[in-house]
Amino acid sequence: MGSLPNLHELSKDKLESPAYRPAPIGGLGPIRLPAQPPPLAHTHRRARSSGHHHTLWDNDAMLEHLKIWKEDIRRRSKESNRVNISTIHMATYSPISCRSTRTSALSWRRRDSMNSSAGASSVRRLIAAVRAAPSGPRPPKKAILRHCAALLLGHASCSAATLPMFPLQAGLGTFNPHLGPMLLALLYAIATITSCFAPILVQRFGTNLAISTSHMATTVFVGLHLYPKWYILLPSYAMLGACMSPNFIARVSHVNVSATSLALVCVDPEDPDETRRECFLRRLNRLIKLAEDIGLALGCLIAAILVKLTDSEPLNITSSENDMCGAEYCPEETYQYNGTIYLPTLSSGASKILVSIWLGLAVLGLSISCAFLDSRMKEPQSVNEKHSMQNILQSVKAAFLDPKLQLAAPLTLFIGLEQGFIYADFIEAYVVCTLGGAKTVTISFLALASLQALAGVTLSMLLRHIKRYFVVVVGFVFHACLLLVLTTWRPSGDDPALFHVISAAWGVCNSIWETLIYTLVLGLYPNSWQGPLSTSLFWKWLGLALTLGLHGLVCTRFRVLGLSGVLILSVLPYGWLEIRLAKRGSSLAPL
Repeated sequence: MGSLPNLHELSKDKLESPAYRPAPIGGLGPIRLPAQPPPLAHTHRRARSSGHHHTLWDNDAMLEHLKIWKEDIRRRSKESNRVNISTIHMATYSPISCRSTRTSALSWRRRDSMNSSAGASSVRRLIAAVRAAPSGPRPPKKAILRHCAALLLGHASCSAATLPMFPLQAGLGTFNPHLGPMLLALLYAIATITSCFAPILVQRFGTNLAISTSHMATTVFVGLHLYPKWYILLPSYAMLGACMSPNFIARVSHVNVSATSLALVCVDPEDPDETRRECFLRRLNRLIKLAEDIGLALGCLIAAILVKLTDSEPLNITSSENDMCGAEYCPEETYQYNGTIYLPTLSSGASKILVSIWLGLAVLGLSISCAFLDSRMKEPQSVNEKHSMQNILQSVKAAFLDPKLQLAAPLTLFIGLEQGFIYADFIEAYVVCTLGGAKTVTISFLALASLQALAGVTLSMLLRHIKRYFVVVVGFVFHACLLLVLTTWRPSGDDPALFHVISAAWGVCNSIWETLIYTLVLGLYPNSWQGPLSTSLFWKWLGLALTLGLHGLVCTRFRVLGLSGVLILSVLPYGWLEIRLAKRGSSLAPL
């Protein structure tokens, strides 16, 4: 008969087998784990989607996220196994007391609990990263960068074509003096209504189509100013207002998707995936706001150069020795609507040349968006994550009822009020009344856009190192001093540079408030930002519509005092919200 098998070798092989693990104290021996699944790197599955196309699920992208996690879990498992085996041998062969055995077992259980918690958090981060990653074939890094460049250049071109028109029409009535700021009031009133339904439109038609449609509407809007009749301008302003909120939502969606895609293709072993995504998200948000401000500055610079070359003279038809500018200014209602009292300061030929240049910029932005926006760059939506129209409306309703957003709503409304004031009241009562002409208006907004861009970039970087409520205090003091200056200052044409300094300072204050609100919304709701951002746009557009629609009802002094009161009433609840969030340790991404 043969010799008996070596039991020591059998037990050694069994302990070293990956299908067996030692049992903790109190167990009856080794336990058998389920069989290991095959590696993901050897499986490629094609699944037919609900549409007429195929979606490829490539596990190589998931392996990049699993790599670091598996190494961490393997290291923790080895440490747990060593502790478990040593504890078993001590309990079996060492002459230690029962109390020390229980202490050793409890310490092992605490360590195992810590390892389990760390593993669970790693799994949650992995699941979130995989869900955020776009499904299907992953676009290369070059395609993602081209998509980001197209998004930025298209937005900058359309901003250069439209934004300089707003102060010229609201404060000067350049294109239609009979309507004045009422055209912009209509635009923002339509934008206020459509802001609640913007997430539905973006989800139904897609982000690329939403941006392309908005740029097409911008092109038509600018082109119709070549024939500035009231029955032509009214529909064009309403059309542009209907596209503003979906365009904003689609841009934010593109920024989030681009940040996620860049985090996947730019792999750094020393940098976690979530940290890389936050870094790219901050930079892209900073660039998209910078592109808008540069577009405004470029459009104003083109207008200022053209007005300088044409040498047009302002025609003031109501000026007299009794006219008072600044806070004492009271608009005279010489037209049926609350319009400006100044005739257009641009001749018909100069106006058409300027509109033609802006139209070329709008066509350039539309061409860039249609040609270079990548259709693969869209937010992933599984079957369970697709929201119906009713669910989206419920999320918007819940955002209106959210206590945090209710505390931030007055400040968001104030942003719209102060932007409407700088568009219409400041331009008419201070700049045009004292200096006159379209040239001073364009130079004033050129200074505003330049300082606003600089302040936005600087503040977005400083928010990573300073407390947010400190920024609230600085913004409040700075803006309150500006309003005090506007109340007591008697403007004079002897020092025209002072008007541009005040405009630039106003741009800095506006940048502070917009950066705080935007980072608050996206920091508190990083995964469900559509509803909160829609409510934020609602309050901002509402403030603009109210300021421009009620233009000319009261004198400028009362409007400045009213704006000061709204500033105090809006900063107090928002500052309290920031202090509470800081005490709770809520982390807001400094975008």
